[in-house]
Amino acid sequence: MTRIPARLLVAAAWIAASVTLALPAMRSEARFNSVTSNPAVAVAADSPANYLRLYSQSTDPAGLTGYATKKNSSPLVPAATGADLTLRAALGGYKNQNTTTITRVFTLQALSPLPAGASPLTVTAALAADPVSGKQPITGVAFSNVDGSGSGPTATLTAGAKRQVNITIRTQPNSVFQGNNTLHTATVTLRVTYPGYSGSFLSYDVPVSVWDGNGAGP
Repeated sequence: MTRIPARLLVAAAWIAASVTLALPAMRSEARFNSVTSNPAVAVAADSPANYLRLYSQSTDPAGLTGYATKKNSSPLVPAATGADLTLRAALGGYKNQNTTTITRVFTLQALSPLPAGASPLTVTAALAADPVSGKQPITGVAFSNVDGSGSGPTATLTAGAKRQVNITIRTQPNSVFQGNNTLHTATVTLRVTYPGYSGSFLSYDVPVSVWDGNGAGP
């Protein structure tokens, strides 16, 4: 077997290293975001809390009161608890309930300042039924000013703007909602977009439960 002199091996290694250093660095274009209408705008491993905050009465930084209470609870307690990604609402007992709107279940507020280029925000809502029962007690979601005016299906928010979320429910007819002490937990998905970004990555999934039975339920 032919032996290669050590000095030749050293020279070969030096040349290989020099070539590697001379190559341009490879840049990854991977993004953890949904499709956007503007490829120049990417939402990389972001959080909706960097744009929009969700509050219950106990977490409202302004100390706003008058949030919806859990029906039939004793003593009465706010329906919503938590904030942002941990926010959830238990609306209480609505047995054989005709269409009714529960105002100010929770509130939302745009950050101030907002990230560059992310104003105004547009917030929309989508509904998903209880995955276990298959029932959907929520028939609508609307956004309004905190005085109740200007209600609509979407919210357009500049930096610092605040809105309340009003939820309409119905637990009729009896052939669908039997009133046999069943908890239906639907999901309200709040989707945040802004000019140049129309994906679905910046979303909150808020569990909202309705007790179809006697009392307040869990």
